[in-house]
Amino acid sequence: MPRSIVRVLFSLLPLALVGAAQATTYTWPGPSPCNTTLQQCIEGTANGDRIEIASQTIAEDISLYDKDRTLAPAAGFHPAFGPGHWLSITSSSISGDRNVAVSGLSFTNGYVYANYQGTGTSNIDLRGLSLTYAIPAVDNYIRVEALGGTLNAMVYDNQVVGIPPAPYGGLITLAAHGGTLNGDAYFNRVKLATIDMAPGAGILAGYAGAGSGGTARIFGNDVRGEFAFGSIVASEGLGSSDPISFNARVYSNVMVGYAFDQAFGVRFLVNAGTLNAQAIENTVTRLYYGLTAQAYSGAPAASRITGLLSSNLVLANVGLLVDSAHAPAMTNDYNLVNANVNLATLGAHSITADARLASDLTPRLRADSPAINGGDTATVALGIILNGLPVLDADGLRRLKGATSAADIGAYEYGDLTFSHTATAANTSGYITDFDDASVNGLAGATPIATSNYSNGGVDGVDYFPPFGVYFFGDVWRLFAESEAAMPLGAHFDVFAPAPGTGAFLHVATASNSSGSVSRIDNASTDSLPDQIVLVTQNWTAGGAGVYNASHVGLTYRSHWCVVNLEGADLPLPVGFDIYAQEASPNAFRVTATTATNALVLDHPLLNGNPCARPHASRMLGGVASDYGFDVDYAGDHWRVFGHSSLSVGDQFNVVVDPAQVAACSDRIFANGFD
Repeated sequence: MPRSIVRVLFSLLPLALVGAAQATTYTWPGPSPCNTTLQQCIEGTANGDRIEIASQTIAEDISLYDKDRTLAPAAGFHPAFGPGHWLSITSSSISGDRNVAVSGLSFTNGYVYANYQGTGTSNIDLRGLSLTYAIPAVDNYIRVEALGGTLNAMVYDNQVVGIPPAPYGGLITLAAHGGTLNGDAYFNRVKLATIDMAPGAGILAGYAGAGSGGTARIFGNDVRGEFAFGSIVASEGLGSSDPISFNARVYSNVMVGYAFDQAFGVRFLVNAGTLNAQAIENTVTRLYYGLTAQAYSGAPAASRITGLLSSNLVLANVGLLVDSAHAPAMTNDYNLVNANVNLATLGAHSITADARLASDLTPRLRADSPAINGGDTATVALGIILNGLPVLDADGLRRLKGATSAADIGAYEYGDLTFSHTATAANTSGYITDFDDASVNGLAGATPIATSNYSNGGVDGVDYFPPFGVYFFGDVWRLFAESEAAMPLGAHFDVFAPAPGTGAFLHVATASNSSGSVSRIDNASTDSLPDQIVLVTQNWTAGGAGVYNASHVGLTYRSHWCVVNLEGADLPLPVGFDIYAQEASPNAFRVTATTATNALVLDHPLLNGNPCARPHASRMLGGVASDYGFDVDYAGDHWRVFGHSSLSVGDQFNVVVDPAQVAACSDRIFANGFD
């Protein structure tokens, strides 16, 4: 029988920019001052307040002028602006510090514009927004602009489909015209709304005019289409004769064209001043120009681009183009370049062989790609550290992994794999079922993470809630019932096989690190990192003694990450565990139950409407020990975490989605209008 569908909106990471000691949360529509329009609700609340939108539609334009607010969906809602409606976040020239966060809203032929021109510092956080395009089209874009003071902007995990608003505009624009902009564009998905080449840029960092400066960090984005100005552009001084200087850091982005038309991938441009630019670990395919560093026509001889092009994967007609007059110190090395022409001398460690990609349109590395371990690991690691970037790839998974933790060339790091396992008569005996997958076969040092899955390709399956573990025997990994009760045929599991390296390790509970039901994890990938996303599976042989532990295990953070028996029983020593840990990203996140239920919906673009996806999950310890068995299942076009007993308000799960697995099973690249 199909399970009942209970949908619960989850929260990802909290928006950290907005907060005040006396801040109040309001619901719109709701009691006064939120009983009329959303704009009136904003006007009637105070700086630092949070407004949760409990409506699926917003039929008005919204202005946040000299206001500090957080706007976010209420639980269970996906607010969408009516066609043509927009949201602006602006300030006066005498404005002091400002803090604004907006998340989870959708627009059709509408835009989001934010600026700061005050005398202090403004923090603006825009995330989880969806901007789509419909005919007849009007402007739909995200633009943040520093006109004075200092603007710190985060544009994170948004989806934008459209046509750039101007030949020198972007679907996402970070702009400085008189102020300091420290602008971050992370993990956005941007797509041109035509298969033909169009003017403008996908993502643009444009700094020009006296008083402008700062740093643009463009990381982990996926940009699709033939943009005549460039898929990702960092431009200094366009339209201004005032020399300025700013930094552009372009790391781990994917840019895919369609027909090798006269369009650009990464483009660095200088006019009057200096651009310090780094393009590292990007992937560019099916575009005419790959990586370019040039001056605008008529630029003075003294204008300069400095920096480096390293560890990029380029499939283009012109691979590298560097203007030797204006970028004489621009270096390049460790790039993999498949191109007819290179208008720059390639560095000594460059590769010109076939990249061996899954495809030009889904340019992840195959197992035989020469890009694997071919990057400049020292430069990549140092660049990430010095620029304060995530140690992640374009999939939002670990950047440095594998036996040597060497960096691959390009935006995607190879090595993490996902497979499905179903207990059958052929692979199961008693309480044990054998895995058979190349990602773990014969690999005693693997650290497989298993999640019980009620659905197999969206088909209702077999409930399996008891505690289980894995172990390695005779070159085969096996999954077993900790209670030694018979494994039911048809029980199905998602298995995540992370590549070795930092973040994938064994933990053994011993007398020195354990007390009662809790065992402290000591590892550099988890120590003092409470926001890490951590997964756990019991490993019978990790402790060397073959210890059974007939309890559900989970995780808790108590100044250290800890493994815990969720029912409260003492851990038998020495019991072992496979651990996986990484930074949070759009594909590695924590979900929280906002109401008591037995089903917590995983509202995620790669999971929604996709029964062949394979989410991985581990439970966090809640306030009360109880029967904590759970599985994942697919119902009502959504994946859910389904609890054997009711989940309580505040119960949390760490979740990892493997985008390579999703792409392989469904050809899913974009979602929510991006397919």
